[in-house]
Amino acid sequence: MTAPLYDALLKYVKRGTVPFHMPGHKQGKVLPKKYVENLAKIDLTELPGLDNLHNPEGPILEAERLLAQAFGSKEAFFLVNGSTAGIYASMYAVLNPGDRVLVMRNSHKAVYNGIVLTHSIPFYLLPEIDYENGIAMGIDVRKLEDVLQKERDVKAVVVTYPNYYGFCSDIQKIVDIVHKYGKILIVDEAHGAHFPFSEDLPLSSIKAGADIVIQSLHKTLTSFTQTSVLHLNSERVDVDRLRYSLSLFQSTSPSYILMSSIDLAREYMEKEGKEQLQKVIQLASYVRKEIDNIEGIRCLGEDIVGKYGVVDFDVTKLTISVKNLGINGAEAEEFLREECNIQIEMFDMFNILAMITVGDDERSIGRLLEGLKRLSKNKRKEVSIKRMEGFPSLPEMVFIPSEAIIKSKKKVNFMEAEGFVAGDFVIPYPPGVPILSPGERIEKDVVKYIEVLYNKGIKILGIQNNLLSVCEI
Repeated sequence: MTAPLYDALLKYVKRGTVPFHMPGHKQGKVLPKKYVENLAKIDLTELPGLDNLHNPEGPILEAERLLAQAFGSKEAFFLVNGSTAGIYASMYAVLNPGDRVLVMRNSHKAVYNGIVLTHSIPFYLLPEIDYENGIAMGIDVRKLEDVLQKERDVKAVVVTYPNYYGFCSDIQKIVDIVHKYGKILIVDEAHGAHFPFSEDLPLSSIKAGADIVIQSLHKTLTSFTQTSVLHLNSERVDVDRLRYSLSLFQSTSPSYILMSSIDLAREYMEKEGKEQLQKVIQLASYVRKEIDNIEGIRCLGEDIVGKYGVVDFDVTKLTISVKNLGINGAEAEEFLREECNIQIEMFDMFNILAMITVGDDERSIGRLLEGLKRLSKNKRKEVSIKRMEGFPSLPEMVFIPSEAIIKSKKKVNFMEAEGFVAGDFVIPYPPGVPILSPGERIEKDVVKYIEVLYNKGIKILGIQNNLLSVCEI
């Protein structure tokens, strides 16, 4: 083996695995044949006539204008360093050192890194947690307003919409409340790039009026991995500072392959993608009903709406509960992969997540149903864990994250960590909400909660061999 990564990729492709994971083009099913054939030839750079991402005046500028028009935003910017770069750039454009920012506690790690980069002071809003299914869900908008009433010096709010599983908070009310108090709203809409293209999907935060919206086109649309878009949708943001921020967090040698795939994804959705998306939505609705008819398995959706701050859900994200089979998500994922040659997107303690996109059809959906039926027949046993335990309260912030990150660290056994200050994140999956962020005091209830989860075999990021990182003060 002389090219281990390339060989591993080819090995995966040769297995003929049915992909229910990102990227949304599903191994190129919807990409033009001519485009694929010319990939190596169009791997170019800032040559005459090809424009420059960091000072667009020609085809890149026109492509971004078409992108904004298609999605309904005022301005759109190509992102070739993923949605992570868009989150960094948006926070850097809006926040100054010492500014206070309100963020959802279950934000992507990029948001936390953005807090570090901007030297801002975070204030956290806990999501509503569905303990029966082990998922951090939406925002209680009443709690959001209460916070903004009390914390008048908050400059910006960062929310995730939808969550990884496709469940949606009331984004219109969130926008209205944030703007009522004169704050800037940044939305991590990484999993909602397809929302603007169908009335049968949740409302896009672009249409709701969020100031900045970041979307991952590769997740639910058809561009290549690492491609995203930042939408500017407001006069509240300094566009010149935003452009500088984008240049700060993106490569000075942006890939023309990646940028062209963004352009083609937009063109595809405008020309034929909308129609295909409607077919896929119908397929997703069908498969949800069929899954609910399989013994021991159910697909979360309408039963969640109206609870846990959720007002809508993405029908194309199949959150499939396997709890009543007496197995966890990891066992279900392994069975589908090894026995059925089906690869799902992710799993947690109680659920697996399968993503349906415009790259899917009746055949792939049929394979998924067949695999789930086999899973039901082969894996039934007594249910062991019925629900997640209660979540501890927000800990005291001793240092802001940017201060904690640069302090000297040491490792301690988590059972002996009470009183120390966390030097890293501690995040149990599920539900994916940090119970500790760098700079926060470790209290007794946190130690007990970690112990309970650890003894149940739940994956906890930030703890290895019973040890976690703490600050040396």
